[in-house]
Amino acid sequence: MKKKNLKVQVAALAMKGAMVAIPMNARAEEVNPASAATTGTMEAAAEAATGVTSGAAAEAATGVTSGAAAETATGATAGVVAEAETGATVATAPGAGTASGREGAVVTVEEAAVDPGTTAPNNVNTVLSEDQKQGTDISTHVDKTRGGEAGPVIHVDTTVTAEDAKGEKTIVESHPGVEDNVITRLKNKDVVLQGDLSIKKDESTEAYDSTNTAAHPVNKEDSYSLKADLDVSPVTNAINASAGIIPGSNDIFVNNLETGLRSTFTLGDDLEGSFHLPTDLEDAKKHYELSSADGNPMIYRINYGKSSFSKKKVSLVMDLDLTQMKPLAKQGSDENAANERIYGKDPVTGKAYPIENFNPSPATGRHATTSVFGNLQELINNSAQKIQLVMKGLKINATSSNRVETETETEKNISTEGSIAGTLVGYMKSDLWYVYASGNTSYVWGAVQNDAGRDKVSGQGNDKVLLTVKMNTVEPKSNPVQPVNPVQPVDPVNPEQPAQPVTPVTPAVPASPTNPSIGGTSNGGGGRSSSRVTVSTVSNAPSNPGIVLGESRPTASAPAGEVLGENRVAPVAETVEKKQGTVLGESRPSVKGVSDRASVATGDYNFTGLWASLFGISLASLAGFVVLKKKEQQ
Repeated sequence: MKKKNLKVQVAALAMKGAMVAIPMNARAEEVNPASAATTGTMEAAAEAATGVTSGAAAEAATGVTSGAAAETATGATAGVVAEAETGATVATAPGAGTASGREGAVVTVEEAAVDPGTTAPNNVNTVLSEDQKQGTDISTHVDKTRGGEAGPVIHVDTTVTAEDAKGEKTIVESHPGVEDNVITRLKNKDVVLQGDLSIKKDESTEAYDSTNTAAHPVNKEDSYSLKADLDVSPVTNAINASAGIIPGSNDIFVNNLETGLRSTFTLGDDLEGSFHLPTDLEDAKKHYELSSADGNPMIYRINYGKSSFSKKKVSLVMDLDLTQMKPLAKQGSDENAANERIYGKDPVTGKAYPIENFNPSPATGRHATTSVFGNLQELINNSAQKIQLVMKGLKINATSSNRVETETETEKNISTEGSIAGTLVGYMKSDLWYVYASGNTSYVWGAVQNDAGRDKVSGQGNDKVLLTVKMNTVEPKSNPVQPVNPVQPVDPVNPEQPAQPVTPVTPAVPASPTNPSIGGTSNGGGGRSSSRVTVSTVSNAPSNPGIVLGESRPTASAPAGEVLGENRVAPVAETVEKKQGTVLGESRPSVKGVSDRASVATGDYNFTGLWASLFGISLASLAGFVVLKKKEQQ
């Protein structure tokens, strides 16, 4: 009878004491006000049994009941919520509905809903609407509610920053006002997630380069795989430390578990390129993979329906996945626990063992022996502590920062760099209940750069998860080739002057001959008076001075008693070289009365031939006269 009454009291306490987790910061409270309801004490809720407690508020907001209500199978279940959140719809990440101009169009793919009993609700896009969280927020509240005076068992509200994680101090040493307990005695660095990015060519056998010493060289023509190594062991550290809150913590009831991760990768403003945009679910699975890096089973999977893809940014949401966990022995004080298994399959029969997702449904009743903290701790400890995300098909077209130019005689080499940023954020929260105490716990994580793989190019003290790549381009020079010894034009020493035309010589006019008197005086009365023959001389100067053929020929003077022209040497015909061009005087106008033959033969247009003929006749007459005169004297 006492045992039955105790069971009723426990159920009542569980029903009134179920609480949603307190959000880790004010931003989350603004996004999800319903989850920020103030938690009342279990004792006051049990005594009053009326009024709206945080559990009731959660019940009203989500339709999920707990405790006795779950045993009576009333209300909606957490499994239904999980199913609704992972349905086959085109989900979007924060801001995915309206793509920015820089990121380009956002692509989503459809994915069918998974069995809600194999996962837990994931509201990471609501709890963490921003990707830049770094460090860890811890909020754990457990209060004693029965078995004596009410009071706090443990209260922790603190934030471990990325700067805190660099040293060796504990949480309580860095935050003197924080309560000294099993959680705050952890070192800061042991509760902060860490990450590192590395890169290599797609399908290459080379090792991934985390660029911890130098920027990784990339080419425009190649396609690359980007890998994110994520250390999630701080989750395990916090869960293990929480086991010391209450003695016999294995039997602490865990309910309303929520958890999820989101990893985002962004190409910097100094890098022009694109991530692969999947065409369907299978294409997304081929290019974006999540796997264990330490050989332990994965308890998270990519929810492709909630993830988003664009050229400059990819956001991958990860849900709890309990289908890959190996069989684990049940934890707790139940005498049969050691002989029972949860998760995985019986290796002999192949029968699947029960899966505990810490959100029991009314259809199966409360799993009082499996939905306990001991099983949650065992699940976390046996899962992968190091995970990796691989993104294939990354194209890098150009980089622009840290430009360095070097030149040779024939080419110019230009080196530039670009960056890729990665983030990992996540959360886990649940309600806790024990025989005499109840409360809730919540963790919110934001990864920092792993020190071993820290990108020294981006800065030794930079806590961002970054990767730097370098691109080299070669430009040939187009300078003209200069001749070795250019030939200079030679100036003439003494330029030849054109010959001046000879001044034409005017032929001498012969003196008029003297006519001797014939008979002198009268001879015996018979003498004859002398008469003088006068030859008129006509000037042969041309009317148009110029060089006329034969005009400048000198005239020989005839000695006394010599007949003019008697001893003249006959001219020898000279071979005249044919001149190319205009013949001197050829263009003179023709004059009437001039023989065509004369003009053709001599080119004389000034009557020189006529005058010469007349002069010859005169000389012949004079010679005849002289001859006749001599005969008379004889």
